Amino acid sequence: MMRVVLYARYSTDQQDPLSIDTQLMMCRRELVRQGWTEVGCHTDEAESAATMHRPGMQALLGAVSRGEVDVVYADAMDRISRSQADIATLYERLRFRGLVLATNREGIVTPMHIGMMGTINAEQLSATSQKTRDALARRHAMGKNPGGVAYGYDKRVEYDGNGERVKGLQQVLPAQAAVVVRIFEEFADGMSPGKIVRRLNAEGVPPPRSGKRDKKLSLKPPAWTPNTITGNAGRGTGILNNVLYTGWRPYQKQTYRKNPDSGKRHAFIRNDEDRPELVAAPDLRIVRDALWEAVKDRQAKLARGPKAKMNDARALPFFAQQRPKYLLTGKMTCGECGASYAKSGKSRFGCQGSAKKGETYCGNRLTIRQDDLDARVLTGLAAEMMRDDVLAVFIEEYAAETRRLRNASTTALPEHEVELAHVNAQLGTIKTAILKGVDASMFVAELEQLGDRQKRLTTEIEAAAVRTPEPALLHVDLGHVYREKVASLTEAFEDDGLRAQAFERIRALIDAVVLTPENGELAIHMRGELASMLELCAGPETQKASAVVTEEALQIKLVAGTGFEPVTFRL
Repeated sequence: MMRVVLYARYSTDQQDPLSIDTQLMMCRRELVRQGWTEVGCHTDEAESAATMHRPGMQALLGAVSRGEVDVVYADAMDRISRSQADIATLYERLRFRGLVLATNREGIVTPMHIGMMGTINAEQLSATSQKTRDALARRHAMGKNPGGVAYGYDKRVEYDGNGERVKGLQQVLPAQAAVVVRIFEEFADGMSPGKIVRRLNAEGVPPPRSGKRDKKLSLKPPAWTPNTITGNAGRGTGILNNVLYTGWRPYQKQTYRKNPDSGKRHAFIRNDEDRPELVAAPDLRIVRDALWEAVKDRQAKLARGPKAKMNDARALPFFAQQRPKYLLTGKMTCGECGASYAKSGKSRFGCQGSAKKGETYCGNRLTIRQDDLDARVLTGLAAEMMRDDVLAVFIEEYAAETRRLRNASTTALPEHEVELAHVNAQLGTIKTAILKGVDASMFVAELEQLGDRQKRLTTEIEAAAVRTPEPALLHVDLGHVYREKVASLTEAFEDDGLRAQAFERIRALIDAVVLTPENGELAIHMRGELASMLELCAGPETQKASAVVTEEALQIKLVAGTGFEPVTFRL
């Protein structure tokens, strides 16, 4: 009996969802004819074939890895993937496991199909993308909207002489336009974005729609945030930076590329010379020129020193370039709304959700003194985070997980070797084509991707091939060693000469601190990170052993659960 798992997909939410039902119907007809048995069905709705990072596809790959299937079946190869690299990798993975890839259109997929159809599908994907970009650029050049609808505007419905709707038309929404003008005027008059936001939320003014936020279920109503107003001047985001409010339509300020490892899109700023010229849209003006310039002048005065180039991938955001000023900077959150707890006054910390968005968003107005919080956290580190009754359970679980990861690394060695051979073959094919005169620029992105994958596979194979005796990873008296060292750290924290070193070590032990109002007081719940604890307690023999432990094992964290509660404790 041939066990078959079906897969179906369509690309965008503009397509008919019934497309999936049609694909599955055609596939099941073929299964009946072949006498095969369906054991699973995975689908992806409105998902691009440019990446394998799709929920349905990942579920299918999971079934393959568990050995639950003999045949992977789809309506056509382009339903599975339009990426040459992805479809080839999937084919090799299935062939290594002795499985069959088949489609209703191509039949049993062979290496010839992978080479020919993979190239055709990739070219179709590239051509479709280019046609879409060209169509949007033409719409922009005609003075129409090529993208989403900004706050203050709505779609305008008109029809041409053939009764077809004219796309890309917009109109001003008077109620939202008044809010935009108000924000510009209050900011130009010296009001901070935080204060503007608190006023808007207190008055119940609906905020702009957010695609990401609207897709998530939340008990909290949508609210204005300071970033909605300030945005990013370099990228032209945020209400204060939208040139359309002055009657000029921008386009292609950014370009997007997908990360092949994660499948996620990343934005990159386009150079000024590569951007299309602004197109006049006088009927969409909301903000007068004098008010716009006043806002730009104030933004320039508030700018913090020289700014890094926005398209420099190595440039870090401002906050990431600063050393934490307080022991728990960036680690505190409000237990009521999830916002960060940060400096609120000279020596106190408070909920930023309540402070910036108002009490309608979060009613937690309790603050805590910095010295009181530090003292309670330091006491908790020394007394609560590693009790003997939990330590025995953790050592057993940690050792079992470490052994599992070591065995998994060895088991995956043959599969990595097969994939490496395939990658080397692809690189060889591309090099041969270049030597024969094919333009090398056509393969730049593919060579970079294959080169990175080749290095990663080589590293994994070399690591898995190293045979070392299983080390004793944890100190036999870990709890005692831990308490002694934390006691020394807390003492050093009070010593001005040693404070800087102790500061960093103590921060590494703390993963998160949640402050929740209970009966008019703040309850403090803290979570610690085991990787840092193990490093703190490590002796010379353990430090050597840690080099052969995988990074995944060292990143295991204790969270609330059977036998592990004391690591997440209340102070």
